Amino acid sequence: MFAFNEIAAAFGGGIFAAAVGGLPAFIMCGILVLINNPDMAFGPYFGPHISFAAGVAAAAYAGKRDLTAGNDILTPLVKFNNAPVLLVGGLFGAGGLIVQKLLAGAAIPTDTVALTVGLSGIVARLVFGNGKLFGTYALPDKSSAAALLMLGLGVGLISAYATIVTKNVLLGFGIAATSLIMVQFMGVGPVTHHLALPAAVAAVTTGNLWIGALFGILGAFLGDFVGKTFNSGNTHVDPPAISIAILTTIILVFLS
Repeated sequence: MFAFNEIAAAFGGGIFAAAVGGLPAFIMCGILVLINNPDMAFGPYFGPHISFAAGVAAAAYAGKRDLTAGNDILTPLVKFNNAPVLLVGGLFGAGGLIVQKLLAGAAIPTDTVALTVGLSGIVARLVFGNGKLFGTYALPDKSSAAALLMLGLGVGLISAYATIVTKNVLLGFGIAATSLIMVQFMGVGPVTHHLALPAAVAAVTTGNLWIGALFGILGAFLGDFVGKTFNSGNTHVDPPAISIAILTTIILVFLS
């Protein structure tokens, strides 16, 4: 199941992701999806369970060393010239590959890449962070709830439609992940891959545009809940990854 060369490559991918930063590595995954190179997008180079997860863990370790904030997934960590930070990225990159393969081999009905990203962030919190996983969830006010509804509907509709027309379930995800370049350089922008991907999976599973849209809306509200609940700590636990894993399980168990 585990080829040494593949694990070694994931170790290298984790080091590189820590050097460039977690979010830049994830944006590269989105770009590679759009140019139809899934082997690079989800393999040892930029697979989110390897590269993004490694960047998150390296940032958590850097935070523990007071080099940066533990939830800083934007900064290229190479700026600190700290070998242990990069090593942590490498170890979590290799670990992410192994965990994802184990989950996939166990035929767990979910998106095993997303689940691995979520689990990796939790481990990084427990090892390098304050260990606090859960906070108090505050319901969104009417304005925020309306915005979540509208964003979920819009992204859900277009991602579901694109999937039905092109038969490419990853297209909406690739666009959403690439659009995070706005967050990287402007500090603000829509985070929508947890809306786009469940909508696409639901649409391709059922052939129904509106069920896809429904899962876009569910992704918006679930992401808000997970974000406010898990990110009360001082490291990053990824709300979109956890939301994608949960919603994919629901789709595969109840709609397949």
